[in-house]
Amino acid sequence: MNDQKTPAPVHVIPEVRLTLPAEPPSVVLARELVRDALTRWGYGRALIHDSALVMSEIVTNAVAAAQGRQIRLRCTVQDQAPLLECWDPSPALPVHRRAHETAENGRGLTIITAYAKEAGTRPSATGEGKIVWALMPI
Repeated sequence: MNDQKTPAPVHVIPEVRLTLPAEPPSVVLARELVRDALTRWGYGRALIHDSALVMSEIVTNAVAAAQGRQIRLRCTVQDQAPLLECWDPSPALPVHRRAHETAENGRGLTIITAYAKEAGTRPSATGEGKIVWALMPI
């Protein structure tokens, strides 16, 4: 008889992080990061597509705010749902605006809030910049 207790299984929360230059090509890499991570974690195709779209909008705003510096991406899971985050060094919060129907930009926050279960911003832990996040519906 063995009196040693078997430890409970450790549940690891999946997470990927990536630091990128704040340049337009980083939007493509952000979409690929989300697609790859959510595919490996077993999410369905529609949620993967929506999450990649939301992350690309978040990163597009961060690229504009960071003006050639770096941004940091994080994709993880919270309450079984994908959580998408992007840090940029600017303290300026994104502004929700109404874009003219022929405008080429200005719809990012509208898209994010339409697809995400919840979305928002928070200051970074270091006090420099902000994190824009979106929790996707499952």
